Amino acid sequence: MDEVDNDDGFVDEVELLDEGERVALNKEIQPVKLALVKVCKLAYKIIHSTTIVLPAWYGIQRDLSEPQTLMPRDVATRWNSTFDMLDYALEHREAVDAVTQRQT
Repeated sequence: MDEVDNDDGFVDEVELLDEGERVALNKEIQPVKLALVKVCKLAYKIIHSTTIVLPAWYGIQRDLSEPQTLMPRDVATRWNSTFDMLDYALEHREAVDAVTQRQT
């Protein structure tokens, strides 16, 4: 008997919403999505810009008396990598703000 694979019983709750609820949800989560994209781009640039951003990142960490570490990247095949990246960014917020020249 051919059954359709339903991802081991997982249900896409967004699909169950009506159109108005879906639009409202997307509007509410848009700032979170944008922040996530920015942190992903920053992590990528720190790791892959070995001549400009990476030395600046290490310099900022040194100035802040933090250990010189790299921000973990979001990896699609690692289920917890998004959390690790965001946790690191929050833990090192001063360095992230400094490297992005955004003082809060």
